[in-house]
Amino acid sequence: MIDKSNLFKVPNSNSNDAKIKKVVYEIDKSFFDKFKTNSTNKEYLCICSGGTTSSCAKDDFITFDLRKNYNQIKFDKKTGIINIGGGVLMGDLLKHLDKFNRTFPIGLSTLPGIGYILTGGISPLSRRYGLAIDSVISVKGFFGNGEYFSLNEDKIIDEKELKIMEGIKGAAPFFTVITEIGLKTFKTYPIKVFEGFINKNELEELIIKSEEFPPNMSIQWIFSDQIYIYIVAEIKTEKDKILAEKYTVDFNKYSSLKIKDYKSFNDIIFFPKELNLFELNSNYHSEIISLLGNDLKNNTKDFITALSEINISKPNNSCYVASQQLGCELNKKCKHSSFFIHRECSWKPWIYASWEKDNYEDKNLALTWMNQSWNKLKRFFPYIHMAQLHNHLHSHKEEINLAFGNKLKNLKILKKFYDPANILPPL
Repeated sequence: MIDKSNLFKVPNSNSNDAKIKKVVYEIDKSFFDKFKTNSTNKEYLCICSGGTTSSCAKDDFITFDLRKNYNQIKFDKKTGIINIGGGVLMGDLLKHLDKFNRTFPIGLSTLPGIGYILTGGISPLSRRYGLAIDSVISVKGFFGNGEYFSLNEDKIIDEKELKIMEGIKGAAPFFTVITEIGLKTFKTYPIKVFEGFINKNELEELIIKSEEFPPNMSIQWIFSDQIYIYIVAEIKTEKDKILAEKYTVDFNKYSSLKIKDYKSFNDIIFFPKELNLFELNSNYHSEIISLLGNDLKNNTKDFITALSEINISKPNNSCYVASQQLGCELNKKCKHSSFFIHRECSWKPWIYASWEKDNYEDKNLALTWMNQSWNKLKRFFPYIHMAQLHNHLHSHKEEINLAFGNKLKNLKILKKFYDPANILPPL
């Protein structure tokens, strides 16, 4: 095993603690040829773009770390298109765009790489601007068979290229390695944020209110021993301004909510240190499963009850449930199809399970809690957002089916044709 102490530092401690066989920083067709000759043990190539997922490194596997040699950023002022390397972090993307008063709908963290985009990309701005994959203009990279490709959505010439592009949007990690991606960007506008600690009754009220929010507003929350929420409102039009003033009056009844004004979405830092989250604690390992479902409506009270039961049963204080709001623009039919098939959904909750590393009893308790929590929430949120790959967990097959549904057959065809040796994560 190599000493990776100076080679592979990532935010997710699962991956950073892995006993990696080899870290690769540059690839071409010859790399895949060599790798395929050693594929008899059914090993696969792990991909690290940002490093927030537990799947970017595994014991005894090779990791391709894009962050070192694929971190280029080039913005075209005339078109508003930005081309970034596969190793660019979402935070660095926003920093660069901020120079031009532009933004991109990243999620609640600046740490992920383009894996965030390629698996869908859900943002507080998604209700107005769609998923991150909806802004993908072009892609470059390698298939699992070693073949190089370069695709531009406006220059797709046949059904074959159309199917590849469709698969890349939502399922890229299973059959491609993306080394460059072109994205539409958006002009920045002021943002008003309502945030603070609330109680269970207030969360129930606010969830019901939020399901009537206009497209420029969204709510995100975390439910642990305390509940913290963010309501994000972009002020782009005069109508937005009027609505923000109306909701400000409405939200004043929640005495704990603070109102903060930002120059743009680029300036927001989500979830305060007071929440004592464990994502960046190197002494803990973790897994996250992301769910999808429709409006809660009359089921909101039952949902809050389920959350309370889940919180009471958690094995340690580093486990929680959180959620982002979808809907509006996402529900519209896009010009080009993708493998994010659940566009009708309006909520993406996720279950975060964490445990002290090397404590296998604690790990089993945390993963059991995660699966039991998932079972409790399935009646509200029956689908999966494949934001993280869990091919090392027993739930992988079920997650794949719930994420891709009737398109799983098409994904398996792409996998068979473009990654026949299963060099990339398996289905």
